[in-house]
Amino acid sequence: MFRKILNSLPFRKKKNGDIDEDMASDLADDLGDGMTDADDDEDNVDLDDLPFNELPIEVQFKRMPKRPKSRRSWLSKLLIITLFLSPFCATAVAMIPVLDPETGWRLFHAGGPEATITVPGTERELQEEIARGVKDIQDRDRAAMEAANGANGQGQSAEDIAGNLDGVSDLIGTPGTTDGTGDGAPTPEELAALIEEEGSFDEPIEPDPLRPAPLPGLDEEGSFGRIPRIGDDGTTPFEAYKRPFELPEGTPVVAVMLTGVGLNEERTDAAINDLPLNISLAISPYARDLQTVAREARAMGHEVFLELPMEPADFPLSDPGPRALLTSLSEGENLVRLEWLLARFPGYAGLVSRQGSKFGSLDSAIRPVIEFISRTGLMYVEGTGSGVASYGAQLAANDGTPNAISNVIIDDTPSRRHIDRRLAELVEIAKRNGVAVGIAQSYPVTIQRLRNWAFRLKRQGVVLVPVSAVSGQQVTPQSADEAEAARLEAEEREREVMAEQAEQEEALSEPADPAEPDEPANTIEN
Repeated sequence: MFRKILNSLPFRKKKNGDIDEDMASDLADDLGDGMTDADDDEDNVDLDDLPFNELPIEVQFKRMPKRPKSRRSWLSKLLIITLFLSPFCATAVAMIPVLDPETGWRLFHAGGPEATITVPGTERELQEEIARGVKDIQDRDRAAMEAANGANGQGQSAEDIAGNLDGVSDLIGTPGTTDGTGDGAPTPEELAALIEEEGSFDEPIEPDPLRPAPLPGLDEEGSFGRIPRIGDDGTTPFEAYKRPFELPEGTPVVAVMLTGVGLNEERTDAAINDLPLNISLAISPYARDLQTVAREARAMGHEVFLELPMEPADFPLSDPGPRALLTSLSEGENLVRLEWLLARFPGYAGLVSRQGSKFGSLDSAIRPVIEFISRTGLMYVEGTGSGVASYGAQLAANDGTPNAISNVIIDDTPSRRHIDRRLAELVEIAKRNGVAVGIAQSYPVTIQRLRNWAFRLKRQGVVLVPVSAVSGQQVTPQSADEAEAARLEAEEREREVMAEQAEQEEALSEPADPAEPDEPANTIEN
């Protein structure tokens, strides 16, 4: 208002165009004196009675509706957090194949085999089943012992009990002996003759190193590492990594495979350094530092094999381990596990089945495994100890794969007397059939008895040879008709097994029969 009045006055400006500040100030004072002072009454005005547009700016601002919170801020924060954590997530995913190769294979191989549940039920149910099986075995053994005591009509002495329990006699000593060595111990005269002829028991074994592994051209890249393969010139890993040995003409031979090597450091050192070099060593795939164990064994002169865990008949009471080949898994899943096992370490001449009585009897389970082993040029050794050519060993023989079967489990009872009896049985089989193969665990007592037995084996007219030397000596390849008949028989046996399993699963899943309608329910009132 003041500006409009001042602009209408003709004398508002000086000659140079500037405003006459003195004149304008005096005029403003005169005009202000004639107007009411609204500021004096501002405090007496009720703001609620005024229109919104006449309210002071700060009051209008306070009364304006607040804008709702935007979600963009949260999205921005989430994006920032995601970008920050993405390198760590990528690193974690990349470590999966290193920590768990099997899971990594499933994640990074499109179209890979699907994993199936190996053992139904919860962990608690599995433990209860195992406990029941152990209790049944204990009850059966106790009943057999009581029946034997009742048949005798009198109590047993401490010596009789020690004689029946193999292993106890080794601790307390057998009656009639003072050294506690048990049956088969040489007399002082025999011991002196042995020392004069073959040296002392305590003499260290001289190393006879084998070629370092891996050899070029005998391995290829697999899903979990380097696995064996046949060389371009036809050389197989079996021929390259076995211990060289020529079978003697007309002399019975016996071979021994020591399993479980690598699980215990002290036992592993004893097996490598104290046993004769012709005793083959089977390294467990679950052992630590497998490559070092295999390298030291070959540097000493032992040929090494890889244990192949497979499902036994009493699974899950007998557990072959987390990477075992199972009948409940698909063919693809078992081949994935087989490839993981083959990549554990280099330099082994073949595979020896661990347990596997059930898996090795089913055609759909064992045939793909034997075909895969044949393509790698390895030897397959049946380790069940039955002495009979299993279906898997027969398939290996038919395919021309190096093979052998074990005749005796030497230390199924780990006592000196029992081991000595088993070794004597092994010698008799060799004299009768010309060849025999024994399987043993790397127990301290087993290693000690094997060393003493091998020390005097030559005097019995039997030669100790590596397991690779008896390849193809025990199983005769079948004709086409015989192989087809064996396949049909295996398929029929597999159908029976599957039908039995289906019946058991159906019986477990069926609910209990309900009570008859004419019978009252068992309640508290009744």
